[in-house]
Amino acid sequence: MQASDMFHPRKNALGTLVGVGIVAGIISAMVKSGVETVLPPRLPTAVPPPIGLLDMMGFDAATMNYVFNQTVVNWGGNGFHILFSIVIALAYVWLVERCPKAGVWWGVPFGWLVATVGAHGIVLPLLGVAPLPWDMGSAGLISEVVGTAMWIWTIECVRRALLRRSAD
Repeated sequence: MQASDMFHPRKNALGTLVGVGIVAGIISAMVKSGVETVLPPRLPTAVPPPIGLLDMMGFDAATMNYVFNQTVVNWGGNGFHILFSIVIALAYVWLVERCPKAGVWWGVPFGWLVATVGAHGIVLPLLGVAPLPWDMGSAGLISEVVGTAMWIWTIECVRRALLRRSAD
């Protein structure tokens, strides 16, 4: 295979890709939150990275709450998590459009590289809002690996479904 065979720009408009990325990012963020409910990535007493990032940027994340079904929900942390997912989904959707090989194995290697290694393994520990990977414990690593695989797989499923629909 030649290097030029990896790049096959498709014909989807940028606006279509942005719409797909936003929808995929929102849906996949909810999937990731669901996985983290079943496989919690940290102890209940630990500060989630989105909350730590908001606090680090000078926002009082503790006041960013609403009540839904008698449960206090932090919209700041969830919003940050959703925004991260949208940004990565936008980048992924665009990249796969330009280089389809980036979506190999339903995007799971891309997700592990960007989110597990890049964000949770390097950036967040350097910022001091998450432990180093070897300090996460096996439960944290399992949660991250499984959750990231399901998260990026969801982005890929939504990407395929919506772009197939736009081509019809």
